Amino acid sequence: MSLESSDLQADPRREGLIVLHALIRNRSRLPQEYPALELTLTDEAGRPVLRRVLLPADYLEPERSKQGIAPGGEAALRIYLDSSRARATSYRLYLFYPT
Repeated sequence: MSLESSDLQADPRREGLIVLHALIRNRSRLPQEYPALELTLTDEAGRPVLRRVLLPADYLEPERSKQGIAPGGEAALRIYLDSSRARATSYRLYLFYPT
């Protein structure tokens, strides 16, 4: 699994919301479950100001999470998050599978 691209922007229609766009690619020859996502919002010095772990159930509809990602397939994600408590200037995004 790889994170091909990601982008985090303020939602222009709703104050205090941000929209995370991410494209995940399954580089395996087998179907894969959706990963967990660790999103860390950082300040201008790169220090974490807010960290959140999103499990597939947090960012997908139930039916889609059961399907997984097909071999060689991609999954485009759009996730809305409340950012009203954080003063962030940047972010980090990681994929992982909890044990």
